[in-house]
Amino acid sequence: MYESVTNWRATILMGVLAIIVGAVASYASLGFLWAISKLHLLFLGASGDFLYDQLEKISSWYLFFLPVAGAVVVRLIVRFGMPGQMNQGPADVIEAARLGTGDLSIKAGVSSAVATIVSIGCGASVGRYGPAVHLGASIGSWLGQALRLTPERKKNLLACGVAGAISASFSAPLAGVVFAHEVVLGRFGSRSVMPIVISSVVATAIVKMHALDHMIFILPGLPVFANWEYFLFALVGIIGGALAVAYMAMMARFSHIAQQLPCSCMTKSLLGSMLLGGIVIVFPQTFGLGEQVIRDVIQSEMTIGILMMLLVAKLLATSISFAAGFSGGVFGPALFLGAVMGAMFGASFQVLTDIDVSPAIYGVVGMGAVVSRVIGAPIATILIVFEMTGSYLLMTAVMVSVVAGGTVTRELFNKSYFYHQLRSRGVEPETSQIQQSLIELPVSALMLKQPFVLTDDMTLKAARHLVTPFASSVEVAYVIDREGLLRGQLNLTMLTNGCNETLLKQPVEYLLTAPSEILTSEMNVYQAFKQLKDCRHATVPVIDSQTRQFLGIVYVGELMHACLQAFDRFRMAER
Repeated sequence: MYESVTNWRATILMGVLAIIVGAVASYASLGFLWAISKLHLLFLGASGDFLYDQLEKISSWYLFFLPVAGAVVVRLIVRFGMPGQMNQGPADVIEAARLGTGDLSIKAGVSSAVATIVSIGCGASVGRYGPAVHLGASIGSWLGQALRLTPERKKNLLACGVAGAISASFSAPLAGVVFAHEVVLGRFGSRSVMPIVISSVVATAIVKMHALDHMIFILPGLPVFANWEYFLFALVGIIGGALAVAYMAMMARFSHIAQQLPCSCMTKSLLGSMLLGGIVIVFPQTFGLGEQVIRDVIQSEMTIGILMMLLVAKLLATSISFAAGFSGGVFGPALFLGAVMGAMFGASFQVLTDIDVSPAIYGVVGMGAVVSRVIGAPIATILIVFEMTGSYLLMTAVMVSVVAGGTVTRELFNKSYFYHQLRSRGVEPETSQIQQSLIELPVSALMLKQPFVLTDDMTLKAARHLVTPFASSVEVAYVIDREGLLRGQLNLTMLTNGCNETLLKQPVEYLLTAPSEILTSEMNVYQAFKQLKDCRHATVPVIDSQTRQFLGIVYVGELMHACLQAFDRFRMAER
């Protein structure tokens, strides 16, 4: 009875906290948009639907130097407001929810939001949704930390913040719920569904209360298409998946090149922002979010040549923006690229076949194909596109493109760009928290030097003389050559008790056998555990992964003890 009452109290508490997180995350997302709009008005004299017309009236020099000034401010925000002086986003939210204890820094969340507002306000080709997700998650996590909740409840509140941010940003409550589970938590759980749903619904209600729940992308006319076009939607999905892979690979490559430059972070930001300024002068459509450009692409017919140039320019502008250190998300540019690619496909099909199709429909289908691969969330993408457009029929077309694109391009890149970011840090997002802690522990941390060294030019008699003091505590001895390379192992019981005087005159290689297991210095404890879980020996040799030189030994018992300690730490953290 007491346990039942306690559970009800916990459920009510989480419901109340979910309402608070959903409301705060919703207003934070709305404030995010308001701040970007105000910066555009301040710097450019226009915002929203009038922004891109205004850009054509502004001096080229002003458009060139505006991103440069923004890069300086963003770099200072990152330097003084971000842990490790690194931009944060959804990848950090995933790590905290799946592999951590649900803790995120509210300072980093606010700093990331401010840096993104400045970045978009000054023309960086980045999105707003990723930072909004990070800010919402930080709000939920901060509340959980302030109330000293358990890690599980902190993670649920973190996910509530994510759902609230997505719901408010897209007017998509169902997509918010699915995104929080599919992308952030990586699972659907009975304890997490209730608070996440509440948070998402509250965020949507607040958006409706302020009359901001309009459809983001309204198609010209009713989206009707023939059944045979599903085959074309599948082709769009495959092309969109390939474009998503190219987009993610370009961002990763440009960022890697920037990291290798022999100059300061501020200098890199200045160089990158100058390149971005040059692109903005030629293609002002790449300035900032580009949502109005997406509307123009799907609501009016553009020539194939213009669409192609916009596609290439946006790829370059976005990759350079992230390489230059601007803060922002990858979702918004993915929408832009998908819409342009899809519209270009539809227009090209019309030209080649003289069959009348709607490029607008293919633009929306393209958005779904690209976005689903970038964020690694096919279900959430389908729901987001549906709630953005309000068309159930169009959702079926997006379903086909998402499945086709994901199936064909699944092995070409990481599951998502967030997974790429985590794996580049040595974090494996699809492992458990215990596994990750063992992955972060190198084998070398458990390695010991062998108390004696045998060389292959020794006789068995000399070897026995050397190992006799250790025979009671050591099972085998490892033998190396003059270069330090591992040659094999000797059984000490046989060496000390099973050799007569004639045999002792033989070289050690006479009794040499190959080790049944060998570890390398580049391995981590989790890899070693998987390899040695059925090992019956007390020790295993460790060699250098490059030179193959013998480095030392690892006691299997110590390895298993390290694994048990990781399990105990996880169990204590969950209490």
